[in-house]
Amino acid sequence: MTSTTGASRGLDKISFIIFQVVLFFTPLFFIPSVSVPLQTGRSAFILIGIVLAFIFWAIARLKDGVFEMPKTWLYAGAGIFALAYALAAVFSPNHPVSYSGSGLELGTLAFFLPSLLLFALVPLVVRRSEEIFYSYATILGSFFLVALFHIVRFIGGPDTLSFGILTDATSAILGKWNDVGVFFGLTALVSLITLERATLGRLMKVLAYVAFVISLAMVVIVNFSPVWVALAVLSLVFLVHKMSFDKSGSLGARIPYRALIVLILSVLFVFGGSKIGSLIADSLGTSQVEVRPSWAATLEVSKATLKDDPLFGAGPNRFSSEWLAAKPDGINSTIFWNVDFNYGIGFLPSLVATTGIIGGLAALAFVVLFALLAVKALFRQESSPFSRYLVLSSLFGSAYLWIFSIVYVPSAGLWVLTLAMTGLFVAALREDKVIASGSISVLDRPAASFVSVLLTILGLIAAVAFAYFVAVKLLSGIYFQKGVIAANTTGDIEVAERNIGKALDLSPSDAYYRSLSEIYLVRINTLLQDTKVTQSEAQSQFQGLLSAAIQSAQAAVAFDPTNYQNHLSLGRIYEAVVPLKIEGAYASAKASYETALSVNPSSPEIFLVLARLETVNEDATAAKDYIAKALEKKGDYADAIFLLSQIQIAEGDVANAINSVSAVATLSPNDPGIFFQLGLLYYNQKSYGNSVLALERAITLNPEYANAKYFLGLAYYQANDKDKALVQFQDLAKTNPDNTEIKAIVENLEAGKPPFPPTTNPVTRPNLPVDEN
Repeated sequence: MTSTTGASRGLDKISFIIFQVVLFFTPLFFIPSVSVPLQTGRSAFILIGIVLAFIFWAIARLKDGVFEMPKTWLYAGAGIFALAYALAAVFSPNHPVSYSGSGLELGTLAFFLPSLLLFALVPLVVRRSEEIFYSYATILGSFFLVALFHIVRFIGGPDTLSFGILTDATSAILGKWNDVGVFFGLTALVSLITLERATLGRLMKVLAYVAFVISLAMVVIVNFSPVWVALAVLSLVFLVHKMSFDKSGSLGARIPYRALIVLILSVLFVFGGSKIGSLIADSLGTSQVEVRPSWAATLEVSKATLKDDPLFGAGPNRFSSEWLAAKPDGINSTIFWNVDFNYGIGFLPSLVATTGIIGGLAALAFVVLFALLAVKALFRQESSPFSRYLVLSSLFGSAYLWIFSIVYVPSAGLWVLTLAMTGLFVAALREDKVIASGSISVLDRPAASFVSVLLTILGLIAAVAFAYFVAVKLLSGIYFQKGVIAANTTGDIEVAERNIGKALDLSPSDAYYRSLSEIYLVRINTLLQDTKVTQSEAQSQFQGLLSAAIQSAQAAVAFDPTNYQNHLSLGRIYEAVVPLKIEGAYASAKASYETALSVNPSSPEIFLVLARLETVNEDATAAKDYIAKALEKKGDYADAIFLLSQIQIAEGDVANAINSVSAVATLSPNDPGIFFQLGLLYYNQKSYGNSVLALERAITLNPEYANAKYFLGLAYYQANDKDKALVQFQDLAKTNPDNTEIKAIVENLEAGKPPFPPTTNPVTRPNLPVDEN
């Protein structure tokens, strides 16, 4: 093997240190400012870290001319995976979304390719067994800080160390609450194998035990069932492997009791952990629901996508558009009816829809190559105890994380840990002589030297350019976040407009254009209410603002015509001026909404938007037709029922409406939406007893029907049953803690006052009081 120079060894050392920094801060990094997007900031940190590690490694190769690489098919698999992903992005119908998205999301090409580069780079910068162990120590140090962070928040409450961002008990720096469970499952597994296989000093052994116990405790608190299943399977494999291959002592002495404990605990929680988990979650306030499409739904969406784009799919980071186009029947009857899922059941299964057959096969090939290498390593016996420990710990750790890339959608941080741990596995196999390492020196080969130097320099240029791109993307996100904060918190529209304009100058995004159009719409409404502006000035400003709003919304549509939100945004601009009788406004609004419906055909919300447009256009018949279509998609759609009731009341035909709805209720006795509508009509007629009966039936059929509870509380009050009214609103206050109206009603009822002034008719309000989502 060709020796390296002192200068190149120093550069390799810097690259190794940068890798350790990335490894340490991946679960921890965030900028404690509401102006910095949490996940975009983490992604930018990770990507710049990978780029810096690559730059120093590449400069080292320029100095010594020696290129060394483990001889494993996994590298070829990673290359094919990267190429397939890149081709899918190239053939994507929307390049900006697939290339970098709105914030360097996990599924974008800009994040995915560098993560694969990290996998390839780790064995090249981690060159000794001790450095693999140092990497474990780095993860252990990060673990203790993450654990301390959550323990302090459990004790001090959600406001402790929230930084104005992590305001919920389940908020986490790493990502979602279940990501925390996956991370602690990883540290539980690695610390278990460390205690069973490594020879440790007293301090390291104590730290490993503490990590083992805290990790299991945190897994219990999060109680994410796939973590328990993965731990059960892998601890069983480890237990059987150790008892089969460890020939020292008696059978009893070979039993890994810590693995047995994990196995028993995992099985216990797999089959009976829901009750225990609920008790713990209720006591700590960590109850949460994270829902993803099922395997069947993911497969259904993938099949529909492959019919149109079999080779390269819909394009990376575009699962949501395919979900909307092929949303399975029955989803609209759940509380997740209006969730635009960005992934399917798991990250890798979603790639079939987003990268097609080519990308799906490339992902499958990489996983199969990893599995074959893992099996080969698992049954190898001739090695030193320390090397064997490094191989087994990295094998089980990376296998555990790959499981979650299949059955779950990990955060960007967990995905990076998956690739980093896989790289450490390859490095451990090289040190254990399971795979060979080849090297080539180009110093004495002019032609090879020319090509290698040229390619390396081009790689360095690309790396620097990419780092600049990432920095600009982050800065753009910061400006946008500042604009949103200015608009929503301080109400400073001018500052909001200026910051969002800066964000667009740096890195255009359809979300930015939509927000800018909404700001112009706010300014239009403010102008129309300003009595101090002369008519000529108002007309001039109005035309300028309307033109700017339309142009911004049109720019959003041009940026991503497959995003229905962009078409809705453009339609809202036109709808806002329909009452002013501006020629073409109604037709343009309707055309935009119908285009949105073509992109999202299963949405009852868009039918309701069309119904509202017809009410603005004073066409009640057309409005009721669209409401009927909305209710066909979602029978208990409260907003649609509410609008229908308002139309019926405005038409003065409430008595006939009650008769019609009562007849429908008889035919559909299990439809909560029908009884909600009936309750509203009775309430408007001041038939409060009948209103109570209808709304009670709606809640019996759907106990989570928040708006039915709201009007039932009002009906109870009007029926002089004030205690029951208070119970309804207190229940609503628990599930809607941010709803100021409900808080005010509870305070009024507790003080013996009416819910609100007697002149108020809640049925004629423009919108429902409670967000059902």
